[in-house]
Amino acid sequence: MINNIVFDMGGVLAKIHPERAIRSFEAIGVSDAADLINPYNHSGLFGDLERGTIDADEFVRQLSAHCGHELNPEDVRRAWLSIANPAEVEKLDYILRLRPRYRLYVLSNNNPIVTGWARTSEFSAAGRPVTDYFDRLYISYEMHCMKPEPEIFQRMIEDSGMVPAETLFIDDGAHHLVTARSLGFHTLLATNGGDWRPDVDRFLSENK
Repeated sequence: MINNIVFDMGGVLAKIHPERAIRSFEAIGVSDAADLINPYNHSGLFGDLERGTIDADEFVRQLSAHCGHELNPEDVRRAWLSIANPAEVEKLDYILRLRPRYRLYVLSNNNPIVTGWARTSEFSAAGRPVTDYFDRLYISYEMHCMKPEPEIFQRMIEDSGMVPAETLFIDDGAHHLVTARSLGFHTLLATNGGDWRPDVDRFLSENK
């Protein structure tokens, strides 16, 4: 029986556009943005921000040094936010319909800039933040570990009390699912921006 469903954020709840973010960072002077931006495992300073080893202010300071000129924090914020579309209302409404029957969570490799946006009414056209839809968010920069490392899954299990065998994990990163399966989770591979609702319905009907 499934009692819990864990969703990734970027690529599952909200479509992501890495190429758009690369262009945005290149436009403010980050010439090697294509080498640093990877939605499944950012590199360098971008990875440090998502792991929580530096905060947003330090990210701007170090990125300015990296580029050789001072960056405007608001320009950096806008460049980061260009990576994601607002979450689709149809998917969020579906999640609301699941809430009476399941405990719902987010497990995301993410940073304070994008997560801060997601926690506002700008997250969706419905004008509701991500926190309106889930029982708990588990975010890499707050936990100081990242998918696909087993530690972030284990800490989520310990904090929530969820049983992996009773939990469906949905992510668009195949290597994240490998770790989840090794820990006993049921998994579903989503495509970036795709409609995973029929697959979830099918899985839940087969695992009552």
